[in-house]
Amino acid sequence: MHKGIILLVKATDRGDAIEKVNEFMAPYGEGKVWDWFVIGGRWSNMLIPEDKAKVYREYADSILTTDMPGFISTKEIAIKLPLLQAKWEELGLNGNCSHVDNYSLPDTGDKYDVIPLSNCLSKVKDWVKDIPTEMEAAYQKLVEAHDGKYSMLGYYAKELYNLDYRNFYFNSNVYDITENDAESIPEDITGYYAVMVDLHN
Repeated sequence: MHKGIILLVKATDRGDAIEKVNEFMAPYGEGKVWDWFVIGGRWSNMLIPEDKAKVYREYADSILTTDMPGFISTKEIAIKLPLLQAKWEELGLNGNCSHVDNYSLPDTGDKYDVIPLSNCLSKVKDWVKDIPTEMEAAYQKLVEAHDGKYSMLGYYAKELYNLDYRNFYFNSNVYDITENDAESIPEDITGYYAVMVDLHN
């Protein structure tokens, strides 16, 4: 299972941000907690400007045909990839378009997987979880599990614990590794980078 998490980190540049993220993730990766992680991965290009993302998606939808609802074959994407890349560049976007095979990307991600937080602030805000709402939902599931409706009592107890203590864990959406704070954006974002991480469990 893949999970996307945006890590926020204060850094001097892109390379420094990547180094700090790798240091932070070291205790979790390589089969220690999760199977592996990469920067970008399946969530590569999630942080591009929303207006350009919308135009690109509309164009992609107009030229890609589906074999069945919600499924586009890799063969179809391979055939149309030059057109998709050309549209990407026409929009002034750098790096590989969103339809490139993410397994061919480097572990350090593509152009928009590590960017200044100021360049993607609205997207990051959309990803931030409302902790009180999430805690209430986890508590309700915990009560139902305790009543015997589910067999996941420990899972929901741990979920509630992680939310309450604002821990970094698999279900995190946004985590500030500089301040060790979950689901929040620092008041002063000067020098902060947003790093899109793909975790595999």
